[in-house]
Amino acid sequence: MTEGSPRPARWFAEEWTALLGTVLESLAGERPKLACAAPAENATLAGIGEEIAGKHGAILWWQQRFPLPGEPSVWIGAPRNAWTQLAARVLGAAGVEDDSQSRETYLEILQQSLGELSRSAGRRWNRQIDCSGGEEAAAPEAAEFYIVEAAYADAAIPPLLVAVAGAPQDPPKEADAVAGTPPAGGPVAVQPGSLPLPPSRTFNLLMGVELPVSVSFGHVKLPLKDILKLTAGSIVELNRQVDELVEVIVNNCVVARGEVVVVEGNYGVRIHEIMTRQERLETLP
Repeated sequence: MTEGSPRPARWFAEEWTALLGTVLESLAGERPKLACAAPAENATLAGIGEEIAGKHGAILWWQQRFPLPGEPSVWIGAPRNAWTQLAARVLGAAGVEDDSQSRETYLEILQQSLGELSRSAGRRWNRQIDCSGGEEAAAPEAAEFYIVEAAYADAAIPPLLVAVAGAPQDPPKEADAVAGTPPAGGPVAVQPGSLPLPPSRTFNLLMGVELPVSVSFGHVKLPLKDILKLTAGSIVELNRQVDELVEVIVNNCVVARGEVVVVEGNYGVRIHEIMTRQERLETLP
């Protein structure tokens, strides 16, 4: 291990924390503030876990093994109030209000973040890593563990736990230097990662959700007296010019603009521009 780089267990915890933020941002369009910290001296995983569970609900533990020197395993523990809130952010961004899908959604968030962690670990240890065999499991009896704090602008998320067991070994010095990991120390405020997220291979939960799609040619406000005068053949002038792009609206939110075309006798829209997240928020009713 090169001077200034964190121990492997701490690296796993800090790296997963950063990647969790990246995954949440990609799925919900908003990144929470995240911090990964070591527990207080003499604190135990069982004791901290019991305390968190008492305040925020039973902890859902997920184990992920890594085929690396020392055969490390990483456990992620989330109390019920934490994983339901994280899932609600993702489902809400997709316009889904069915909380019966919360657990599956959280597990997808978790699996995506651990998949990214395996790719990051592969670069650090300079080897190909397949981490597709994660499973729900009890917390380890003995492990180095860290507490992850997460907060959005409008709400704090109950603490998450990251435990690393086994005997994780440091990568060769060359690979460790390439990784460019931050120095160890106290609580770490995790910055956005630079790794692009590949398309999810398992995120099918929301792919089948049907959303209403409509096209707006324009609109106008009329006094009630003028509306009552409308008859067959009346013309209502809209606020859009003939050559202006029309708006594509999904679930009451403008997501794109384009031109009207005719395809085999049916109207269609050729997309010219996709709205940014900020622009989409500004169009919400």
